[in-house]
Amino acid sequence: MNGVDHQAAGLRATVRAAIAAGGLEDTVRAVLERRFPAEGPGASLDEAGAALGMSPAMVAHIEFAALCAIAAGRSGRSAAIPTSSRDPHPGRSHTEGGGA
Repeated sequence: MNGVDHQAAGLRATVRAAIAAGGLEDTVRAVLERRFPAEGPGASLDEAGAALGMSPAMVAHIEFAALCAIAAGRSGRSAAIPTSSRDPHPGRSHTEGGGA
């Protein structure tokens, strides 16, 4: 088994454990189950989006947030991930200070 396959198997196992543990929102669970099934290849972003009635970009956003939360939970860090469009710094644009 090469490194990429080993990493993919480890990721799938971690995600499947999070699904089995419960506590996920229904939409998050549905996305992860389609993208990381117990067996076989996962659905593409397009396929998962079509099946769940959402855009591929929304599927990617939900998946990314869920994977970050799962990873944070494993390392003991905070798993808070903002999912709303509320600006954490009202009145400031993205071009004002503190940018990357």
